[in-house]
Amino acid sequence: MANSKIQIPSSYKKLIGIFGLLVAICVFTAWQAPDSFLKAANIENTIRWTALFGIISIGVSFVIMTGGIDLSIGSVVGLIGCLLAMSLKTTYVAYDLLPVESVVVDRNELRLTSPTKAYQAGDWLSYLDREYQIKSLTGQTITTEQSIQTGEAKGSLRRVVPAGPLGDESAESVGVGSYRMHVRTVTIQRKIDKLRTGDSIELLYEVGLDQKMPVHRIEERDGTTEVHFLVRHNQRVNAPQFVAFQSRSQRMPTPVAIVLILVIATFLGWTHGMLITKVPLQPFVVTLCGLLFYRGLARYLTGDQEQGFGSELPEVKEYAKGGFFRLLTGDVYSFDIPMPFVYMTIIGVVAAIFLNKTIYGRYILALGRNEQAARFSGISTDRMKIVAYMICSFCGGVAGILFSFDLNSIQPSGHGEFYELYAIAAAVLGGCSLRGGEGSILGVIIAAAVMRVLNNAINLVEGIDTTMEFAIIGMVILLGVIADELVRRYAAKRRALTKIRETSAE
Repeated sequence: MANSKIQIPSSYKKLIGIFGLLVAICVFTAWQAPDSFLKAANIENTIRWTALFGIISIGVSFVIMTGGIDLSIGSVVGLIGCLLAMSLKTTYVAYDLLPVESVVVDRNELRLTSPTKAYQAGDWLSYLDREYQIKSLTGQTITTEQSIQTGEAKGSLRRVVPAGPLGDESAESVGVGSYRMHVRTVTIQRKIDKLRTGDSIELLYEVGLDQKMPVHRIEERDGTTEVHFLVRHNQRVNAPQFVAFQSRSQRMPTPVAIVLILVIATFLGWTHGMLITKVPLQPFVVTLCGLLFYRGLARYLTGDQEQGFGSELPEVKEYAKGGFFRLLTGDVYSFDIPMPFVYMTIIGVVAAIFLNKTIYGRYILALGRNEQAARFSGISTDRMKIVAYMICSFCGGVAGILFSFDLNSIQPSGHGEFYELYAIAAAVLGGCSLRGGEGSILGVIIAAAVMRVLNNAINLVEGIDTTMEFAIIGMVILLGVIADELVRRYAAKRRALTKIRETSAE
């Protein structure tokens, strides 16, 4: 019986090699820093950042497979983060806010520039952080019972309501994002119009202090209104003298903003593809200009000011960076699968199916191997290049959204900086040839994990200077690429020798 050897495809050999490198780094780090590296929180955080960088690496790999390059992906992430924060900007405006034109001190009168028909005698108003009860109304002039101490001053009036009883802390708790909040109740001896869930209740005290809480529920009971609001665990709330309300306003609905942002990101990729194929320009030049233009545009649109979400949109943040099992069951686990990993898995599966199981994926690989031959065989090479750049920028848009929610604040001058280098490095280390025509989605994801675990190791292992981070990562990538090239040459030489032997035997 003739001896037979199991032939392992070269693509599998690359996967085994890069996976072996990942295991080696994990074992080394666990050996050197077991107390910190093996903590559930550290592993969960490493998986989260692997997923975030894995998404942009998948996008960049499609461009590299066509023989192109995208240097703008980091700036796309930064621009998308800024645009998202601007689109979802939330403001709170006091109910019944009216401008004051003038104050006549000796007669205790306030002259308003807006009609006063919404008010009536007995109502309370807040002006310059003091509360006044209305005694009478004459046209646009409000006369109060209290003496006004402010003299001539302009400002704004708002309606306040004397506070009723403050209920004890309720046993009811509400999940807001990744934490729990408790319900408190204040009773008001009147009906409050226009108040809705998500608005804010402001508790006012005699000493000039105030506390702002999100409104959870409103209930009308026998001419009174019970306002249920949310407080953090162990947060102290004293009985207020007055309460006021603020209306919550978001610039754009969250689903609309996310869809619009992804459309903008995909359009940027379409623009890259059109400039490269129709003008035509070199991919390096187009995307380098994009890197500079998108960064400058983000700084201009934001006035170079930090953007963020603060404590807003906790539910959306939970879907962006929370735990998969916590969202599924509502329970809290010591270790959970981060949601970015779920999104990366979905994108990776779809990308792998598109690349390996559809004719268009074969077109992209054929384009990267030999563009002229692909064109002569009937492939629309320009269209496939445009598709590749659109996929890349779309992935950048998804990652930009997830990055911005994860960090909760975006600095226009630095958000996403150097991300394009991490993405390109992960794509190349994962098996994508810079000459085009080769690539593996799974290999790219594993390589992204190598990058993040290596970064984690540099920060955890004692004796490694963290200032050497980029130098160490660059050296590991270089050694990995050199090893891949040597293996490629060795395999090619063996195939040539085998072919010579077979020819001689014939």
